[in-house]
Amino acid sequence: MRPRFIPHDPPRPYTKASVFGDFIFLAGEDSKDPVTQEVRGATVAEQTEYLFENMRRTLESLGSSLTDVVKITVYLKDPRDRNQYLAARARFLPQSPPGTLIMGVDLAEPEMLVEIEAIAVPSGSTTTT
Repeated sequence: MRPRFIPHDPPRPYTKASVFGDFIFLAGEDSKDPVTQEVRGATVAEQTEYLFENMRRTLESLGSSLTDVVKITVYLKDPRDRNQYLAARARFLPQSPPGTLIMGVDLAEPEMLVEIEAIAVPSGSTTTT
């Protein structure tokens, strides 16, 4: 079995998602506008909402959804903003949230306040619990 790599459109220097078996690995989900590549939102809450909209579109294009997310790694410019992130995330993942790690880091662009990686296992996959 070989992984399938899903490129960004327009291109970025890394893969938007990788599909391997029943798993979807999302890399570098952020609040950039898919067309203009400009960061949207001035707060962590606003950027998180745009980020989850981008993530929802990516997952749906691969036959999955936000409810299939099992793990999220959150990179915040300032980890003290975690409550803004958590409140915004709750609007997109109101059910039991997936396993989550939140950490503070320097992000690739100064206006970016939050970025995430995620792993999803689409409903109906053959992976057992």
